[in-house]
Amino acid sequence: MDAKEINHIAKLARLKFDEGTVESMAKDLNDILKWMEILQSADTSKVIEEETAPLRQREDKVTISNLSEKLMKNATEPYEHFFTVPKVVE
Repeated sequence: MDAKEINHIAKLARLKFDEGTVESMAKDLNDILKWMEILQSADTSKVIEEETAPLRQREDKVTISNLSEKLMKNATEPYEHFFTVPKVVE
């Protein structure tokens, strides 16, 4: 990626950069692209795709029931069994 491409992308995004920033971005983006090439060459043949991998599930167990009274003790201005918050939208 060169400065011309960076400037074109910046124009499309309606961004303006000074020349030093453009050169720095070009270097950084090229470094990122090199890393992407390295990652593309990694052997992933033994990686199980998420869609086919068995899901690890646990049994749902209720350990503590109805904590509302205990939780409402932390509320500064509770209303019935709800927390109240200051109005932020008129």
